[in-house]
Amino acid sequence: MKGKFIVLEGLDGAGIATQATLLAHRLKNAGFSVLLTKEPTNGLIGGISKAALRGEFKISPRTLQLLFCADRAHHLEKEIEPALARGKFVICDRYLFSTLSYGYASNVNYKWLRYINLNFRLPDIGILLDVKPNVSMVRVSDAEDGLQLFEDREKLNRVRQAYLNIAKEFHLKKIDGDSKIDDVSDKVYNLINKGLGGHQK
Repeated sequence: MKGKFIVLEGLDGAGIATQATLLAHRLKNAGFSVLLTKEPTNGLIGGISKAALRGEFKISPRTLQLLFCADRAHHLEKEIEPALARGKFVICDRYLFSTLSYGYASNVNYKWLRYINLNFRLPDIGILLDVKPNVSMVRVSDAEDGLQLFEDREKLNRVRQAYLNIAKEFHLKKIDGDSKIDDVSDKVYNLINKGLGGHQK
């Protein structure tokens, strides 16, 4: 069976990691082979990107987004493409739509950034977990890492609007991330099932 590439996106605090993990479990229980992965990755380039997000060193928004792109290129070559070739379902917590949305909110030229990222594989199914900025801020402030570069209301408003526009452009499926975890999980799974023609168990 040909592998499928599934991407979950949204603001920090939207529950992407939680929903990606739940989806992976449900697909495995349905008998599919699954790779659960994320961006930025835990590799060297991804580690540098995350250090910049934490404010450990200063970097321009343009350079930061290029780091994300370099991490993505390596991620595709070493993990995503080989897994898909083996027939796995690849579930990715964030992908190029994060780069486009957060890059736009940081005043990086969108057309330039879009051009770079359209060289990468697009997902078979992309899902946007939509939450309001105030929900994002509350959830992130309670998280272990605390607030990062983008976690202020004005920027998050811009990121969310960018996500909504990009969701239309790239046909991402939008789900209300403010709902209960189990309800969101059911909606995500149902979207995947529908996208695969209802062949899941």
